Amino acid sequence: MPGDLYLLAGRYRLIERLGQGGAGTVWRAIDEMLDRQVAVKQVRVPEGLGPRERAEFADRAMHEARSAGRLRDPAIVLVHDVVLEGDQPWIIMDLTTGRSLDKVIKERGPLPPDFVAAVGLRVLSALEVAHRHGLLHQDVKPANILLDADGTAMLTDFGIAAPMGGRGDMFGSAGSPGYMAPERLNEQPSGPSADLWSLGASLYTAVEGRAPFERALPAAVAAAVLLHEPPFPARAGHELGGLLMSMLAKDPAVRPTAAQIRQALSRLTGPATAPRHRRERSRRWWPVPAALAAVVALGAGGWYAAAALTGQETGRYATAPDPCTLLTDAEVARLVKGAPKRSLTRPGECQWLIREGTVPARSLIVRVWAEQPTGGLGGPEVAQRRFASEKSTRAAAEGMGQRQAYGGVTDVTGVGEAAIAQNGFRFYITSNESGTAGSTLLFRTSNLLGEVVWRREDVPADVSPGKEAADKMADPETAIAAARLITAALAK
Repeated sequence: MPGDLYLLAGRYRLIERLGQGGAGTVWRAIDEMLDRQVAVKQVRVPEGLGPRERAEFADRAMHEARSAGRLRDPAIVLVHDVVLEGDQPWIIMDLTTGRSLDKVIKERGPLPPDFVAAVGLRVLSALEVAHRHGLLHQDVKPANILLDADGTAMLTDFGIAAPMGGRGDMFGSAGSPGYMAPERLNEQPSGPSADLWSLGASLYTAVEGRAPFERALPAAVAAAVLLHEPPFPARAGHELGGLLMSMLAKDPAVRPTAAQIRQALSRLTGPATAPRHRRERSRRWWPVPAALAAVVALGAGGWYAAAALTGQETGRYATAPDPCTLLTDAEVARLVKGAPKRSLTRPGECQWLIREGTVPARSLIVRVWAEQPTGGLGGPEVAQRRFASEKSTRAAAEGMGQRQAYGGVTDVTGVGEAAIAQNGFRFYITSNESGTAGSTLLFRTSNLLGEVVWRREDVPADVSPGKEAADKMADPETAIAAARLITAALAK
């Protein structure tokens, strides 16, 4: 660990440690070339990496920090420089005098809704700039929101920003469990709505004085994000509270857009002289507290009954079918050319696995889930929006990065009401000659979404690492054939 007078890159002299977190340690330093104070972040390198893996991690950290350095907005703490010493990345940023939002909450407790809305607008501005540049922040939380003496907010820690459409990687996912969107915890492709979910969780914490999914253990927090709804934020009031609940929706497709969030927050921070009756007449697209309470009171399956009572179209599926019953073992054996072992790997997911000796060789994974009517939308319409959101997010992942290549998204006919497919190839960390080939097919029928993933291990690569490897090494026909069998079974 560097000492107090450590000189980084012959230029940045570390003076004192300002803070430490999961992503790294931040130091106050003097830029001796320009004679100014800066903040220097020592990026945390995951433990247990070999020399090659450490080098790849450092390359990624440097690339992402340079990308973040191109962002310009009054609400963004600027990245000035990136430095690599050995295999340790360092990020040089503006030194801000503001105090973090989480410290302000600890000292003052719940903050006024109009103040929280103003903070939200500033952070939203920073996120919109990043998203226009194709970057996700990935770690929006109160600790990364800084407040100046006049209450002006800035978003910091863009050093771990990542390209849109990422699915996570061997180095793990950045972020804090209570502020990570469900799709990120599930290691699914993430888009701008994931950052907006994190913003909603942060504003909820500010206005309530407690996090929306507060639990004693990190694992319990993650489970709550995935499985439970937070309590309605009573201190927020009807309008801000409804907005926050919609921002925290599990399904990215039904969350409000950045433009909708900006419009709602602007109303909450607008002139106090605006006629109250005029504000009340504005159309609210998020669920009102009474509707949320009614659905919770109905319990498991209650959404289906509530939708029927209100005339919403529920869709064909009250619950998703058992994925292990959608294909027979004989059908899978013909598809994968072997004798697979079937297992329910988690709720809503079934895997057929073939091993060669003790090593996994091929696997077919089937996932299904039923979308629920919400926010005035019927189940099939929610499924359509989710499908469209997944399609655009997966299309954004096309290309090569960190030894993982994704091909383009293609439409598939004859599978449900709509279907798309995408190929992928991950080179092994120790080789440019082999890796894991995968084909993923997503389909929609009524209010049901399903996913078929076909993976093969130790596939020889006859091309060098590049995005063309995804389509060249893939076998999409197996995934498509499996999906056609599944949708035929669902239609019976």
